[in-house]
Amino acid sequence: MASKYSGGCKCGNITYTVHGEAQWRVSCHCNWCQTTSGAAFRTFVLFNESDLEISGDTLKSYEDTNTDHGRPMINQFCSRCGTQLGIKVPSMDARHIALGTLDQRKEIEIKDNIWWQEALNFVSFPNNSDVYKTGYWNGTGEKILNS
Repeated sequence: MASKYSGGCKCGNITYTVHGEAQWRVSCHCNWCQTTSGAAFRTFVLFNESDLEISGDTLKSYEDTNTDHGRPMINQFCSRCGTQLGIKVPSMDARHIALGTLDQRKEIEIKDNIWWQEALNFVSFPNNSDVYKTGYWNGTGEKILNS
């Protein structure tokens, strides 16, 4: 099967290809994502693990088992340039790939925004997006705004 998506870190030390469709496209505004990324929020595209092929150096990781929202999270990054390629959540079958590392990032529409209650005051949400007060797992979550 031909790859639909590709990407990698800034220095090219780690690359990946994806041979399947995105399972979810989301921006997370929680305090944990803000702190671990150093940004106002993190944007991810989730892919099934079985559709993801990583090449090059081994991803380095930092596992946080004491997160604000109760789920262990593993930040994954390049040891050479520090690019955060994504997150692995042990309880999920999908890998969170950081949008900025995808070669096709301009082609991907982000519709869902989670953890609105922790979003920074200057962050606004597009009219065509769904915004959830906290998380959104398996079809659950209190919707604040929707398209």
